[in-house]
Amino acid sequence: MLPLEELGIVTSRSGILLLIDTGYLRLWSHDRVPEMPDGVLSDDGATATANTFVDLRIVGADAERVGQLLGMSWNPFYVYDQPPTNLELRNKLDSFVREQKLDARFEVVNPRISHRQRVDLAIKQGKGAGEIQFHGVWAAAVSGVPTATPLRVVGERGDEQNPDRWRRVIVECQPGKRYVQSHEVGLVGVDYARILIADVDVLGGWKHEESLDGMADFLFWGRDAERIAATLHAPRVGSREFGWVDLPTETATGKGIAVQEYRDKHSLKIAVDYRPHSHHWQVMRPIRESSPTESSTTEIDGEKVCNFMTTWGDGLFQVYRDIDGSGQLVQIRIEMETLPGASPS
Repeated sequence: MLPLEELGIVTSRSGILLLIDTGYLRLWSHDRVPEMPDGVLSDDGATATANTFVDLRIVGADAERVGQLLGMSWNPFYVYDQPPTNLELRNKLDSFVREQKLDARFEVVNPRISHRQRVDLAIKQGKGAGEIQFHGVWAAAVSGVPTATPLRVVGERGDEQNPDRWRRVIVECQPGKRYVQSHEVGLVGVDYARILIADVDVLGGWKHEESLDGMADFLFWGRDAERIAATLHAPRVGSREFGWVDLPTETATGKGIAVQEYRDKHSLKIAVDYRPHSHHWQVMRPIRESSPTESSTTEIDGEKVCNFMTTWGDGLFQVYRDIDGSGQLVQIRIEMETLPGASPS
């Protein structure tokens, strides 16, 4: 076994940690009615349609069995984020009921089930841990985490074929103690190449794209970046980027518009990134600046959260909880050698 490297520290006041793609926190509604934010989908019409979706509960004597047959959700009693009229899904349920003589039906849940409630429902269904879904994204929640004490997040590197990638990442809940059983929790679906480990209730105040201090950065890089930087007097930032940092948001937006207009006018090729000083910016900044483990520890709402790059890019990552003989949580383990299959979205 290779030496473990420290990625960061987490703390928890609720005793529940959520493991989630950091980029998808822009979709996290916490205890509010689930809502698709503007600018995520292809157009306003798609956003409006997504915001008509409903959550379904399967009820009846055979609800759990039918939910398992449907295979639409980790929690067999619920199907989240569905069009209000989904005849294909309803017909599928009806066929199971009819052919196998089962008792089950859909019931629309009103009001909708918040993302925070989905965590509690998953933990109840999984007897301490489970997978949740929100807008088609998978995240994992684990309860029984020690509170009011710092927990190390450590990583083990891969073999000689993957020495720069994580084989697994572990949250140490009882350091030095051996576990005797492992229980599969669920998947974390990643499309932004990063995972956040955080107390679930900290995320109630998460600001993904809203600047916390009224400041923002605008950066660009790529084939024609030097030409644009010379013309628009953009300073170099780091080894490969140009742009401006720590500007008022309106000023940064104006700089960004000028860069993109020049790019489009002259058919140039660059990548651009507008970065308001949000919580997402806070957890990514140390990684972007210099971190040998591509990770960070940041304090948000009085608790420490750990953000890290998967080193595998996007994929599906399996989460386990490892417990001792008395059923106490020893560690949370993410197996980082990505599972085969499609991207989560």
